[in-house]
Amino acid sequence: MVMQVLRPAIRKPNSAGLVTTTAGPDLCHILGTNRSGITRTAVIRKIIAYNNTGGPETLQFGTRDLAGAPAFVQYLPDLWVPNGIESIWNEVDIPAVEFSVLLLLLALGREGNIYVQASVANILVSLEVEEFGS
Repeated sequence: MVMQVLRPAIRKPNSAGLVTTTAGPDLCHILGTNRSGITRTAVIRKIIAYNNTGGPETLQFGTRDLAGAPAFVQYLPDLWVPNGIESIWNEVDIPAVEFSVLLLLLALGREGNIYVQASVANILVSLEVEEFGS
């Protein structure tokens, strides 16, 4: 018999608001702590991106590696963003990868917060995340 444990969660927009990509990884969402001081985890449930740079580009979502190079660790597959069209991915399109700030990951040098890295600057990105551990 398989038991499913439901964890309390809350859906909310990303903490960084509307993000305009730059040359490096750009912070999208900071994982806070709950009242007990335990770090929350998050899953990206919706991604909205707008590309007006002149050609199709790609987005990558992951976290930063504080220990060494490369400075970005990709968690989700590349997302293709056509030019001049608002692109929307919902939870059925996005793999359910859970971002977390765990002591083990910190020991490995991974920050855990959600970052986006684009192939060019000036792509607008907004997220909806589901946070666990409230």
